[in-house]
Amino acid sequence: MTMVASVQQELYSTQPHTWQTQMWARVLRRTGRRWVISRYVKRFCQPLLVEGREALQGLKGPAIIIANHSSHFDTPVALSVLPERLRRRTAVAAAADRFYRRTKRGWWYSLFLNSFPMERHGGGSATLAYPTSLLRRGWSVLMYPEGTRSTTGQLGSFHHGVASMAMQAKVPVVPIFTEGLQDVMPKGQRSPRPAAVHVRIGAPVSLVGAASIPDGTARLEDAMRRLAESPPRRQAA
Repeated sequence: MTMVASVQQELYSTQPHTWQTQMWARVLRRTGRRWVISRYVKRFCQPLLVEGREALQGLKGPAIIIANHSSHFDTPVALSVLPERLRRRTAVAAAADRFYRRTKRGWWYSLFLNSFPMERHGGGSATLAYPTSLLRRGWSVLMYPEGTRSTTGQLGSFHHGVASMAMQAKVPVVPIFTEGLQDVMPKGQRSPRPAAVHVRIGAPVSLVGAASIPDGTARLEDAMRRLAESPPRRQAA
């Protein structure tokens, strides 16, 4: 173990709370959703326009859900637009150095958001082991393939982790693109504020037949960019 890795382990944890998928944790999470997620989405996403829910009607079994990353409000919104059958079995990848620091209550994120720590810097393939195991056990995983929040609202280049996991576990990938969350809670701001939010859910993308992991990544990035460029189909109620 290098000195850098040793220092990182002292600053934050990269080990998941494996109890998060147990029944008692699932019951508490569902009970607390109104207080942890729903009321904040309703309060600060005004209005919230969601398109494409019909794309998920035929989705069965686990999937990787990917979303663009512009705000710490991305996860509550992404979870809130999923159908209950998918949401209740979705875990969330969270930056270990941000949410699982020794000075923070990482257990809270694991319990109420079903998140787990991901090493963003130098974790290598080992950091994908836990989410891949979740997929193989029938859980879906929400991830942010850009790796960090955008400060401009523009979509950044994707890392290869999602494509690697999807190809290994043989699961589809569901793209979700959100606009407006950089106005609700931009990078550097600690408190949310009300703003209009538009969410587009794309059809599941299969990476069967992808020639390589970079080819799979390119497919996913193309699917997300198509969502980003799609004009609104209707007005919010």
